[in-house]
Amino acid sequence: MCIITIEFGGNLQDLLNVRPYNNKELLLFPPSVGDYLPKNHLAHVIDEAVDEIDLTPYYRKIAEVGNPSYHPALMLKIWFYGYATKTYSSRKIEDKLHTDVAFIYLSGMQKPDFKTIAEFRRNNLEELKNSFVAILQICHRLGMTKLGEISLDSKVMKANASAQRTYDEKQLVKEREELEKTITGYLEKVNQTDCQEDKNYGADKRGDELPNEISEKTERIKQLRQVAETLRQAQAKLKSTGKEKINLTDSDAHFQKDKSRILPGYRAQLAVDAKNQVIVAQDVTNDQCDVSQLIPMVQEILKNVERLQPEGQKAPIKLSADGGYHSGQNLARLAKEEYREKIDPYIPDTKLTTPKQADGDNVDLPFPHSKFTYNEKENRFSCPAGKQLDYVKQRVCDGVRYSVYKANRLDCKSCQHFGKCTTDKTGRSLWVSEYQPIIDRMREKLSTEAGKDIYGKRKITAEPVIGNLSYNLGFKEFLLREVHKVRGEFSLMCIAHNLLKMAKFIRELGKSLKEALGGREVLCEEGIP
Repeated sequence: MCIITIEFGGNLQDLLNVRPYNNKELLLFPPSVGDYLPKNHLAHVIDEAVDEIDLTPYYRKIAEVGNPSYHPALMLKIWFYGYATKTYSSRKIEDKLHTDVAFIYLSGMQKPDFKTIAEFRRNNLEELKNSFVAILQICHRLGMTKLGEISLDSKVMKANASAQRTYDEKQLVKEREELEKTITGYLEKVNQTDCQEDKNYGADKRGDELPNEISEKTERIKQLRQVAETLRQAQAKLKSTGKEKINLTDSDAHFQKDKSRILPGYRAQLAVDAKNQVIVAQDVTNDQCDVSQLIPMVQEILKNVERLQPEGQKAPIKLSADGGYHSGQNLARLAKEEYREKIDPYIPDTKLTTPKQADGDNVDLPFPHSKFTYNEKENRFSCPAGKQLDYVKQRVCDGVRYSVYKANRLDCKSCQHFGKCTTDKTGRSLWVSEYQPIIDRMREKLSTEAGKDIYGKRKITAEPVIGNLSYNLGFKEFLLREVHKVRGEFSLMCIAHNLLKMAKFIRELGKSLKEALGGREVLCEEGIP
């Protein structure tokens, strides 16, 4: 075999069919880092969106002395992009500031450490809620929201806490007593050790010869006393709040039922516009049901809508919500003047409003309240078999006043439906809520074709948003603790959702955000750069 050697003085790649490559080449005029990203990249949308919002609230919190702070726009951009790309940890964001082109671009190649990044989120929780509205305003300016039909729903999110760390009053007392015994026993053991050391090394010695042992003893006692103080504070909070149980890791978290599981967590509230699934209002509560959150969320919706439409609403908002938000009190409140011209509710009741009674009257009877006919003139009901139920008294249950109607026991016992309609030997009774007329009107409205159509849109408006937050973006558990902190964190989650919707909308337009907005910018307050 003959080997032929060819001498060549140039570069070997010049002989090969490959593109020229040199990642060490110096550029005289290097491009912007953003040029390395596609024009429709999410980072460009976030960059331009943050440039549009007013950062005055953040500027006011910057110290006038000491080392210069990182610019709030930088911090907001990396947090917004982080939450929109499943990067929720300040440590992971710091790492990406060194390796990820989008993060490097948004930070302007500056590299704050993870403590600084985390501190910004922690110190600006209320400002982040305001920034949610600012991003919402941009969505509205783009025409992404119509504000004619809004759906309300909730999502149970696990707290940053373990269910095993939840205690009731007796368990707290027992835990404290055991801990006090541990501390007492440990102190006695330490004293014995000190006496023995005095014999070995002399009472006048400081013990510098054994710094590690002394440090371990002191630190151990300190830790035990901190745990004891935590238990004492939890016990005091348990008494002041009237709760049955409290979680030592996150004392604001309550047990929430989420389908087939029960976990320590919060209920995140979402109001979503039907046009493009943009979140228009949001909040977090530790209440264990949604019924008490309807009016607060309506107030939040109206407050945000007023900021989006300063000229006022043209027509009432058609608000749909599931049966978890239903109550007679809520419907009556929405019927009052302050809401009547602004909100048109579509909220079904999942069961009859007659409470289950101790006398055996069952809300699941084959002859429910709706089968009975009311005679307003005589103030009595007629049952399906023609028997009469007369008014007997009023009762109050859970703050609601009920009128009680009762049939004659002999009429009931002789009726062919006795045993099915009721098994009560004293006769069938009806409990009629003071809110029954307004509940009946809601049922009638939801039974119409228009009502069914409006309420049916809730499944394609709010529920997909919850699915996107949970599964696509992975928001299933809070990282922060305490209700005011998780509210700020949830604001970031909702901002991320709206920004992703905005990026999709802009991409379909084929323009940049600034082009779509017509170059209009939000002006800062006078004197603020």
